[in-house]
Amino acid sequence: MVVPSAAFFRPANRRSRLRLASSLAGAAWLGLGLFGSPAASQGHQREWHLTAYGSQWVNADLLEIPERAVTGRLAAEPAYFMGAGLSRVIVPSFSIPLPGTDFAFHGNRIELEAQVLRHFGDQSHWEGTIALMFRTGRIPLFGGLSVNLAFGEGLSYASERPRLEGSFRVERSRFLNYLAFEAEFSHASLPGVYFVPRIHHRSGIFGLVAERESGSNFIGAGIRVDLR
Repeated sequence: MVVPSAAFFRPANRRSRLRLASSLAGAAWLGLGLFGSPAASQGHQREWHLTAYGSQWVNADLLEIPERAVTGRLAAEPAYFMGAGLSRVIVPSFSIPLPGTDFAFHGNRIELEAQVLRHFGDQSHWEGTIALMFRTGRIPLFGGLSVNLAFGEGLSYASERPRLEGSFRVERSRFLNYLAFEAEFSHASLPGVYFVPRIHHRSGIFGLVAERESGSNFIGAGIRVDLR
């Protein structure tokens, strides 16, 4: 069986790109209203946090994941990982003004994250990652629930060549680029505790660090706690 790569850099079809662009535009418009007030970013200013994760390998390109998740066409393989991540805030709360307007994106942070993960199922190895995470300010939802969004860029190293990455045309690589996308949900009744859905992505960056078609996507979730 040929295992598809997590081809973040392979163009999705036109319809998928248009749907993804529309979703991002809507989220950005919503964000303008929510982030425009400093009150939305007030809250506990943490320095360290610890997260326990569990994820499953999915058979989809990175840009296809949102649409397939919504339509129920997201296929998976019996390959999983569990692990933990430790993060340190290195740039505390700051604002990003929107030029030409009175709006600003408040409460943003930059964090340094390191993870240790154990893969099992159809592939078995250890993985370590290190990444810089950009995190938005808190977005209030309803009933005491709030969320922030984060994007991470870094490096990933596997203890063995992952069996489910790449295809028959390329040699699998232990060292790849790493991307992370997550939403961090919290509730006023449980300060310092968070539910974190997350996408874990490895790739070769257009052949920059590994051959094209190298990589994988995992989708999962974790529980996070503030340490201080």
